[in-house]
Amino acid sequence: MNSIPKSFKAHAWPATLNTSSSNLIEDFFLPCLQQAVRYDRAVGFFSSGWLRIAAKGMVKFAAAGGKARWVTSPILSEPDWEALRTGSDAHIDPLLHDALSRNIDDLEEALEKQTLSALAWLVADEVLTFKLALPRNKLERGDFHDKFGVFADSEGCQISFNGSYNDSIQGTRNYESIKIFCSWQQAFEPLVQEDAERFEKLWSNSDPNVRVFNLPEAAREHIVNLRKAERPYCVPEWVRPQEVREPQHSHQTEPTLPENIQLRDYQNEAIESWFDHDCQGIFEMATGTGKTITALAASIRLFEQESRLAIIIACPYKHLVTQWADDVGKFGFNKVLVFGSAGINKCANKLLDFTAGHIDHLVVLTTHDTFYTSRFASLIQERPLPMLLIVDEVHDVGSTQRRQGLLQEYQYRLGLSATPSRWFDEEGTRVLFDYFRRTVFEFPLAKAIPKFLVPYEYYPFFVELTDEELAEYKRMTQQIIQRASKVEEGLDDDLLSLFMIKRHQIIVNANNKYHCFEQVLDLLESQMHTLVYCSPEQIDKAQKILNKRGIIQSRFTGQESLKTRTNLLQSFSDGAHKMLVAMKCLDQGVDVPATRTAILLASSGNPKEFIQRRGRVLRRSPGKKKAVIYDIIVVPILHGKMDAEEMRLERKILKRELLRYNEFAELALNRVYALNQIGPIKRKYLLI
Repeated sequence: MNSIPKSFKAHAWPATLNTSSSNLIEDFFLPCLQQAVRYDRAVGFFSSGWLRIAAKGMVKFAAAGGKARWVTSPILSEPDWEALRTGSDAHIDPLLHDALSRNIDDLEEALEKQTLSALAWLVADEVLTFKLALPRNKLERGDFHDKFGVFADSEGCQISFNGSYNDSIQGTRNYESIKIFCSWQQAFEPLVQEDAERFEKLWSNSDPNVRVFNLPEAAREHIVNLRKAERPYCVPEWVRPQEVREPQHSHQTEPTLPENIQLRDYQNEAIESWFDHDCQGIFEMATGTGKTITALAASIRLFEQESRLAIIIACPYKHLVTQWADDVGKFGFNKVLVFGSAGINKCANKLLDFTAGHIDHLVVLTTHDTFYTSRFASLIQERPLPMLLIVDEVHDVGSTQRRQGLLQEYQYRLGLSATPSRWFDEEGTRVLFDYFRRTVFEFPLAKAIPKFLVPYEYYPFFVELTDEELAEYKRMTQQIIQRASKVEEGLDDDLLSLFMIKRHQIIVNANNKYHCFEQVLDLLESQMHTLVYCSPEQIDKAQKILNKRGIIQSRFTGQESLKTRTNLLQSFSDGAHKMLVAMKCLDQGVDVPATRTAILLASSGNPKEFIQRRGRVLRRSPGKKKAVIYDIIVVPILHGKMDAEEMRLERKILKRELLRYNEFAELALNRVYALNQIGPIKRKYLLI
């Protein structure tokens, strides 16, 4: 029965039609449906009666494997509404996918005599898919009243039409008219394309003034009560894999944007840009501006475009995986978590369900250290399916090992980071941008403050080395100078690297940092909701100082269990723990919006680290009007003399340190004060 539709070009289409001189069904809709493989319709009013009078065309359309999408207003008759919702549930209910005996020729009779039952089956098998449109914002309290459509045939030719005609029997009785445009006619091609794009914008819920809803799920007893007969036509090809669905999948719901989430303008802009670049690219967005929500909203739109989608989300740490999992659940996706070997078998089974068509969507959440392994990669490879890779803190996967997880099987790719370029790693940065293509959207901190993030004050404190530390520092500096003179420029040298590491450790462990730390603690208006950033060498001493003062605090490192870290974050937010003493695992992606104060006992010249740390403090929270950052910075020689070579080396180090200092000071509420504090040091090192 499945005949190949003719090309639209074989038919002579009039420029206009009206109900007074023509029959719109016989003269336009039937020949279009009989030749089309796709039909997109936006219409103010829909009635199942229209399907009854267009039955002959729908028979051919269904037989050819055609799929139609309707966007209409929520003003529907109760019987039509129940039929639509019934069909929506039947799509995922295995009880409604039994073996069928009727021939497709019976569809015409079913449409004419059992229209509601036939409508439910057409929706169940995705021959027809409906969404409801409700005006909002500047169109608030209005109705969705547009009337246009686009047909497409198997050769890619398109016909669009516009006019006053609604999809109802009454529409054939009123005086109505439509204008017809053909894509193969050069003058009308832009008009057809514009209608096609306008429909896609509605369907993907991207019009800021129209909210488009998927059909809500109906109760099982309603499905049974409305089902009048077996499917009145043969099973479409895309339904057959679903007939073996098991009962545990019967309650699968379609992912959607949660009702309590309203995307910000810049988030919608980011999603549009990603789609404009074939759904490959990087969101370079300031920490705290909603990269997670933006990425999941983009995946919802991609799912609606593809109808089936597997999503792999890779995060730096386990606690970030669980944090993402909470958000993924709110969006309604099926999900599975994979940590190392844990969850691999469950993930494999879920992917098999997806491949077989038992489920239409799946999110696999894992860590950066798992997603590049050969065992995990083997689950992904050789699956010709629509797959999206989302990498949180994408800069981390540019390393030699982790980049092995950047498989070509991922057709769609989205990287997230406030700082996607890798510090002192041009090759790793190039690999990332070769794979993800480009940064498709930027939203820097300057744009986010104060509307989306709280403003902050920045207070730098400069400390010197002790006499003993300075003597050792100078000794290591001389060894670095001597060794560097023997090493060809640009080449790596293990001994030179060792000398530089030893000298850096003198700075990290500078004793005066702890005296300054105590001074900062004395300045705090409140100890509550304070993060202390430390290096591994500093954390014990910092905790000893806090314990001596009776401050309830805990360390937050990669050594604590996932459950412990989750409980610590909750305890910190509730105020049971006043402070967290953290190392790098709190740098990236963790939501700690309650944080009011950050003390940087360990500073970093790596933009990825210091920008992430600042972002942790600036997230909005009830009652939080601003944040405060205290930065303890070691300058080896503040008052002593240096020879020319020492000056050259120190200036080089200080220039790197000033990158962070200037970044923090420029956007601070107390910008002038902060910039003035560095003045004497810049003059000493001839950096002005």
